[in-house]
Amino acid sequence: MKSKLTPITLIITVLLIVLAYFAYTEYIVPFYLNNSEQTKEIDLKKDQNLILVANENQKKIGSIEFEIKGNSSQNISILTYDPSKTSVKSVMIKKGEIDHVNFLNWTSDSCFMDISTPENTKGKLTIHYRFIGSN
Repeated sequence: MKSKLTPITLIITVLLIVLAYFAYTEYIVPFYLNNSEQTKEIDLKKDQNLILVANENQKKIGSIEFEIKGNSSQNISILTYDPSKTSVKSVMIKKGEIDHVNFLNWTSDSCFMDISTPENTKGKLTIHYRFIGSN
């Protein structure tokens, strides 16, 4: 019985490796790894209105990913919306050390981001963002 089990196990293992390689090259690389990350630095002394734009070679955008890091002396409010304002998302981030990740379904190649802060707010944010789509 052992002699028949070994070739079957080997064949299944090889098939799984080939399938994993195919999934990686056909799905993960084109939709995630080829979409480069962009960065914006924000000073929180005043409200900020940002326009985030996808790379020109990106097509069929399906989502956007934000990673926001930094610190703030006050709570801040972040509003994201597309140019037609059909997709509007709002988030409130507490003061202190900030490490926030947000992943949104998104179909536009641009994103408007309004960051509202109370008066006399001190701090800085680094926003890493990536539009996810095919190239």
